[in-house]
Amino acid sequence: MGFNHLRLVDCCPHLTKDAIARASGADAILQEAIRFDNLDAAVADCQQVYGTSARDRHLAVPVESCRQIATDLVQSAVTLKRKTTVAMVFGRERSGLSNEEMDRCTRLLRIPCNPDFSSLNLAAAVQVVAYECAVALAESMVQSGDAHRGDSVNVIADTMLETAEEPASGEAMQHFYDHLQRVMMNTGFLNPNNPRQLLRRIRRYFERNRPSQNEVNILRGILSATENPRPPGKSPN
Repeated sequence: MGFNHLRLVDCCPHLTKDAIARASGADAILQEAIRFDNLDAAVADCQQVYGTSARDRHLAVPVESCRQIATDLVQSAVTLKRKTTVAMVFGRERSGLSNEEMDRCTRLLRIPCNPDFSSLNLAAAVQVVAYECAVALAESMVQSGDAHRGDSVNVIADTMLETAEEPASGEAMQHFYDHLQRVMMNTGFLNPNNPRQLLRRIRRYFERNRPSQNEVNILRGILSATENPRPPGKSPN
């Protein structure tokens, strides 16, 4: 479908003879794939992270169809002004993504299918989502008169989309969550022995509309001032 950047998380060796044979000539994608030990590291530089799930997780995060998400991504590439790195995250063949991994996602993506048979194998799920993105991009190019561009699919395949103000990266958001948790514990707002769903609800609140890097800096500044309060009106050193 024209997508070239593959990131593999906690996986078995991927450059085996069998894997290369199954790639059917697309082994360059396997050769250039990057392996990560965990999902946090894999999406650390991403500002938008779409997690795929066939199950209702009862999580307070927007759930959209893959077609709607593909359309939104392409429209963003046309109308906004700064580059954003976008990740499509697919879970394990047997169990999909865990709730903790879903916490790292800004949106949830669902492929509409028969609810009695909602579990697709991994290859099929990736193919459907990639196809929807490619079709949405092709339609956009036709409408804009740029259908002749041979590299049109790579605009979305490279997952570099235009945004008005660059959202914070996954790494920056994780530092913010760690900082917030520390302040909540130190002030007694969070009981570490009985956290319930508080941290997850807070994370979901921010991930529904991920703040920009500048906004995260402001929020962390507030947290730092909470940790080290100064007299009113006194400027920081």
